[in-house]
Amino acid sequence: MKKLTLLLLLMISTSSIAQQVHSFYYLKVPRSQASDFIQLHKTYTDIYLMGSEENKWTSTWLFTHTYGSDFTFQVIETFPDVVAQASAVNPRDEVFKNIDTMDATDEEKENLKKGWGKYLRLFIEDHSDEVRVAFNDDFYITDKGIDFTKKHTVVFSKFNPSWWDRSSFMTLWREISRQPAIDQGYVKAIVPTGHYSGSSYTFQTALWYKSLKDLAKDHDANASGEMSDKEKEMWDLARSHTDEVLTYVGSNWEAVGKPTKQFIIAE
Repeated sequence: MKKLTLLLLLMISTSSIAQQVHSFYYLKVPRSQASDFIQLHKTYTDIYLMGSEENKWTSTWLFTHTYGSDFTFQVIETFPDVVAQASAVNPRDEVFKNIDTMDATDEEKENLKKGWGKYLRLFIEDHSDEVRVAFNDDFYITDKGIDFTKKHTVVFSKFNPSWWDRSSFMTLWREISRQPAIDQGYVKAIVPTGHYSGSSYTFQTALWYKSLKDLAKDHDANASGEMSDKEKEMWDLARSHTDEVLTYVGSNWEAVGKPTKQFIIAE
């Protein structure tokens, strides 16, 4: 049994080396300090991105909770692969190094370093995190593009098929969920990921909508009718399921699909 477990872990790790990796953080920032946190997050993300490109995120994303569980914010940092994620530079060290090189007074630099302490406390107090691998081949983004300077509604749906059944589940998911969502036109992007480390569901999708109205329209379009045999099979394989509705707050991503050196707060 130990040999089988080791073999499975090795297979998962090897297959993940060439896959994009997403680090998820679920933050319980006090609601009264949510606005302060967003501004602090922008400040220190911008400072972090000032330095060299070595061991940096491919991108970073911030979402605020809308419906579902009781966390306040969700942060996602993306990396090109597992190696980059595992060897990423320490955020505090990078931020402090970049503060020291800024064209600012000693007092301004000292205040920024003190502010980091407040930001870190808001970030880590009662937080949880996990690492997920991206199923890049199943990504979808509308050919019309997405304006990441605007807020969007994003639904994170989690399913828990067994490791053994995940491939079968995903085959059914592509046919029953992914393709119809694209065809109906309400979904602007689809980002599926699989569990890698931490504690979470084995499969997750992020479906991007322009607004809550478009989410409601998509829900209404799929809310009626009996389930087909394939749908029943997919839900049986899913075992358990949860949904979280979040609002996209910002990222270091332009509408044209390129990373920037600044964190852009969506309007």
